Amino acid sequence: MKKFLIPIILLITFNLHSQAHIGVMGGVDLESEYAQIGMGLNYMPFPKISIGAMAMVTPFDGGDDYMIMYNAKYSIKKFTLVGGLMTGDMTMPGMKTGMYSSSHTMRMDSEPYFGIEFKPFKNKMFKVYYNHSDMMKSVGIMMPILNIGKMKMNHMDHMDHDHD
Repeated sequence: MKKFLIPIILLITFNLHSQAHIGVMGGVDLESEYAQIGMGLNYMPFPKISIGAMAMVTPFDGGDDYMIMYNAKYSIKKFTLVGGLMTGDMTMPGMKTGMYSSSHTMRMDSEPYFGIEFKPFKNKMFKVYYNHSDMMKSVGIMMPILNIGKMKMNHMDHMDHDHD
């Protein structure tokens, strides 16, 4: 019975404040200037903490580049601090010889990254993000397309601003 009691209590505790978000994002890698689009899934076990993953691709310029980022986020008013691991395939530009340029795709080992998200508008879910790692520095915008859970995000944001 004890084996089942702890998981049940954890599930009940997580469900008191839990919420999941599916969102889309678009941006640019500042070093390569490649456009990026992506989709993310975040689960909020507590009001200010979320865990999740994002998948980003460079569909127009970067060939078959993609990144998968696993992260944890902590919200502080209008800012969200992000930290995690990223992995994927990236095209590394080579040297230009004559009219041709050479490049090769490199498989990235998991490496740490950090980021920050900023919510410029009080009642809108639109966010601006910056992610930084050794392989990538990107900036862009993100917006949720589906919220699943107990609390609405606008309600949480009002709770945060009541304490200002």
